[in-house]
Amino acid sequence: MINRVLKRYELEKGAKVFIIIGLLLILISWILAIHYLTVNQIAKDRLALLLIPLIFTAIAAILLLVIKYRYTIFERYPYLMNLPSIIYRIGGGKDTKKQSIAFNMIFTVHSLVLTFLGLLSILLTLSIGSAAKVNSPFFYSYFVVIAALIISVFLIYRRIYIKLTS
Repeated sequence: MINRVLKRYELEKGAKVFIIIGLLLILISWILAIHYLTVNQIAKDRLALLLIPLIFTAIAAILLLVIKYRYTIFERYPYLMNLPSIIYRIGGGKDTKKQSIAFNMIFTVHSLVLTFLGLLSILLTLSIGSAAKVNSPFFYSYFVVIAALIISVFLIYRRIYIKLTS
């Protein structure tokens, strides 16, 4: 499959929605960080609070570049791509169309990760900002977000497998 050129498909609608939601969530985390900086009780030495949205914005930018240039990266630098084994499972067949569809659908998962990164950015910003007011940050929300991400990824991979084998 690495030696083949895949047919280029547009991102799925769900992936585009995940990207928009993820970017909006990161924007909300910036707004929250700026809000906590403007509150007089908290704003004394909380410039580190801006690091959370900054880091997540940088990660989102890298993910967006990978999603945008996914075909170019795969064709020129295949060793940089860490694709699930479903690509190799369907790679034995010679159906380039199915391989291209699977390859494109896998990037829906990448856009879902972008959404969860935005959600984690908000949770971290809220946690740090509220910890300055009250000494009890809410750690359990992180575990729920990570568990939801893992379950969502497996459900999307299952959907890809069912679509390709039917």
